[in-house]
Amino acid sequence: MDLHGVTALEPAGPVLDGAAALQPGDVWLAGGTWLFSEPQPGVRRLLDLTCLGWEPVVVDDDGDLRVSATCTIEQLTSWASATEDTPSLIAQCADAFLAGWKVQGVATVGGNLVTALPAAPMVSLLASLDGVVELWTLGAGAGPAAGLRRRYLPVAELVTGDHVTALAPGELVREVVVPASSLAARTAFRRATLTPLGRSASLVVGRLDGSGELVVTVTAATQAPLQLRWPSSSLGSADAAADAVEAAVDGAVDFSEPRRTWHDDVHGHPAWRRAMALAQVREVVQELLEETP
Repeated sequence: MDLHGVTALEPAGPVLDGAAALQPGDVWLAGGTWLFSEPQPGVRRLLDLTCLGWEPVVVDDDGDLRVSATCTIEQLTSWASATEDTPSLIAQCADAFLAGWKVQGVATVGGNLVTALPAAPMVSLLASLDGVVELWTLGAGAGPAAGLRRRYLPVAELVTGDHVTALAPGELVREVVVPASSLAARTAFRRATLTPLGRSASLVVGRLDGSGELVVTVTAATQAPLQLRWPSSSLGSADAAADAVEAAVDGAVDFSEPRRTWHDDVHGHPAWRRAMALAQVREVVQELLEETP
């Protein structure tokens, strides 16, 4: 897709450093796999974040995983495959892209988050692992006084609807931090599509932390991530827990709140998505609790 309205491609550094001001029509550019896939009539200047040299994946001194916004899907999966004791969930969600190696070599974690499709696999992955995004907001104007402000938001709250996020105008994702405790947790993964190579219509991840907390995250079937959690000790047997969690997930869908509705598009009818999601919720809860020592 040629973006005919774009008049400039510039490194993002001068704007982030305060040497230049953010202008109307500016857009942050990382991989660009979505940006260049359809017309963008309001875009005038692309600010290239890949020039900043952010380290794709870092494990800090606390054992937390820090994934930069410009980390490509290929870089994340390569790191996971080369590192012992990484959750298989990373590969499972990367496979949900259903994109060829060329796209995975360019598409970025940050781009997938802010595109905010219900079926965005990095949203599924990072929301289910309690990832927190570091967001950068530019001060008004240019120069050192403009400065950068930082705020932090759980991934599960970043996406608020189909193609809708909680980002303020001009705000960008710097990185996502995944707690070490989430990386060490056991997970169960279920995904449904209408066709073998179709977009995710329902994706459910169950996570059982070392503390005994059970976390269930539903994506793709809903407009935005739906996440519920319980102390597993309060849920009884695996079958009883599955009943309770399934009922809680179904009851959490609120048609008065757009983000809390079952998604509806060509990839699945809302009633079918609901049925698949609730069945998957039951399966992940039973899998995790039946295997608990």
